[in-house]
Amino acid sequence: MITLFGATGYTGQKIAAVLAREGLPFRIAGRSARRLDELAGSLKMVEPPAILLADVAQPETLIPLLQNTQVLINCAGPYTDLGERVLAQAALSGVHYLDMTNELGYRFKVRSYHELARRSKAAVVPACGFEVALADCLAALAARPILATDAARPLDSIEVVYALSGQGASAGTRRSAIRSLATSWISYQNGGWQGAVPGGRVQRFSIPGLDGRVRPLHALSFPSCEAVTVPAHLPVRAVTTWMTTTPGARYWAPVLVPLFARLARSILGPLAVRLAGRGALQATNEQRQTDHFTITVTARRGEESSAMALLGHDVYGLTAEIMAYYARAMLAPDYQPAGVLAPAQAVDPTALLDTAVAHWNVTRQTGPFTYA
Repeated sequence: MITLFGATGYTGQKIAAVLAREGLPFRIAGRSARRLDELAGSLKMVEPPAILLADVAQPETLIPLLQNTQVLINCAGPYTDLGERVLAQAALSGVHYLDMTNELGYRFKVRSYHELARRSKAAVVPACGFEVALADCLAALAARPILATDAARPLDSIEVVYALSGQGASAGTRRSAIRSLATSWISYQNGGWQGAVPGGRVQRFSIPGLDGRVRPLHALSFPSCEAVTVPAHLPVRAVTTWMTTTPGARYWAPVLVPLFARLARSILGPLAVRLAGRGALQATNEQRQTDHFTITVTARRGEESSAMALLGHDVYGLTAEIMAYYARAMLAPDYQPAGVLAPAQAVDPTALLDTAVAHWNVTRQTGPFTYA
């Protein structure tokens, strides 16, 4: 059994639809009985999923989520504020756990549950959505040809670049981004984690597009969970993540983003989180399905380099497919991984990316990517 908590949110509904389509056994949970009933009735199933009422603010309601289930998918964020108590219960109860966070401070903190989860035989995989899961697995593949020549010598760096073109993030994504800016003052450099203010650097990269062309784009450094997940399974001295930006933003973003990060840490932070769910940047489901992306990962060691890219559409739909993929793997009787794991540790990264290419309308390319 899979329990989908926070099922009535934007991404939760998409995950429920994929679980139903795949015929996986699941039940849905959340705070609103009315919204859960509406979701259950909308799913194309002969028998609608069972419903559980649970609220992170009421810890006693979380216990039933862990009963009679093998996998818990947690969609209730921001995870910095709400995720740890759910994850801790799963690690204690021996229930496999998935969430889709990209809040680096939270992901860094929950490493402390590794031994508890390992002893209870729970695979705890936070940061397993479109962001992080695909790049983490792509990093594992990009590193292989370099490590094959000398596995004992660590990589100098892994660089992950996200290029997103879309109609606007969901309210939950925006709230999560603000909480991440407030708490994720962490980077992985020189073989260890260091303090770092988010968004302080800009660099130009050559990014492949769906049309086959490679373009020069500027990208801003930003805190992303690959800084924790990639060193968990690869010997590497530095992991940096970037997000492409407009040409003009390369001048103002390195100044304003760190200022906004400081604002998010101030007493005005909670107000910013509340406002993030309102106003502009709204988009229809149809518009978001046409959003396109490129994720480029480059591994380097000395003069050696290896680059790979994934290209596709519909980042929220992909998160739903990824969650269902991991949940199905965890339901298998012979599933063995346990502890707090990176996405590339919880399933075979090659198999995941092959599935993405074969079934999720994703294209994989091998570099180097050079703008001519």
